[in-house]
Amino acid sequence: MERVRGYLGHDPRRLVLPIATFGLLVLPIVSPNDVSIATQALLFGLFAISVDIALGYTGLLTLAPAAFFGIGGYSLAKIVVDYGGSFWLGFPVAIVVAAVTALLIGYTPIKQRISMVYFALFTLAFGVIAYDFVYVTTSFTGGSNGLAFISPPTVFGVDLSDLVAYYYFTLLVVAVVAGGLYLLLRSDYGDVLHATRQNELRMRYLGYNTDREKLIVWILSAVVSSIAGAVYVASIGIASPSIMSFALTGEVLIWVVVGGAGTFAGPFFAAFALTFLENSLGSLWAEGYLLVLGILFVAFVFLFPEGIVGRFWDESK
Repeated sequence: MERVRGYLGHDPRRLVLPIATFGLLVLPIVSPNDVSIATQALLFGLFAISVDIALGYTGLLTLAPAAFFGIGGYSLAKIVVDYGGSFWLGFPVAIVVAAVTALLIGYTPIKQRISMVYFALFTLAFGVIAYDFVYVTTSFTGGSNGLAFISPPTVFGVDLSDLVAYYYFTLLVVAVVAGGLYLLLRSDYGDVLHATRQNELRMRYLGYNTDREKLIVWILSAVVSSIAGAVYVASIGIASPSIMSFALTGEVLIWVVVGGAGTFAGPFFAAFALTFLENSLGSLWAEGYLLVLGILFVAFVFLFPEGIVGRFWDESK
């Protein structure tokens, strides 16, 4: 009991993490029909975190996160479906392809220190090119049909093609990647990123190579997006152009804004909750659920301009 009191101290917010963890662990037991959507919600949460570390911690507004999400998915699908390679080989391939692409795309704009507006437009152009590439290169990516029939393997006697098993595999991946990012952002390096976002000019005067730090975070964001995309594609069994669409980019930016840019946990919880909400509204009103979501987003922006978690956090101080 004393240990519990010591952990909580005077901050009841520390209960959120153990409660959320417990809820995610028992979700397949208490709500078995929601396992599939919960798996996707976890991956969208990780995807939202990957965008937040670029936007919320270094101020890099990207309009092409879906491109890197799709690069991860297509890399895995290409290895498994077309080349007959190992399911596990698809992940390092996805990471390398995403990292190299992010370096090629981000190096010059970041080095030239172009404004946020031009950087956003530059990434928008890249996102459009990436989407059109997978759509028109039918012989390489399957075009509009995509690359289908990916089935996760059996590991140590556990068949990952089972929905519940794949949910726990996804939960493990999200916990490891998100935990590593959290520790990085809580370290001295995270303080450098925070300071760079708040006053980049001062950080340069102090001798920090802010261009290098922003490029590293940009690549890290792309790599995490690709991991989320690879695991996502294996969960639905197909890599299609929709996973690189601007609609998905819009959704992930909404998750970050609603949850609170720069709050780390906020975008994750927003993505998780809104994925369930979108699924529920879609089953109730298929033709108009996007209208409802749009109105809710406008309301969130007016009521919580710093995001829900950002507002909650500030008011709890």
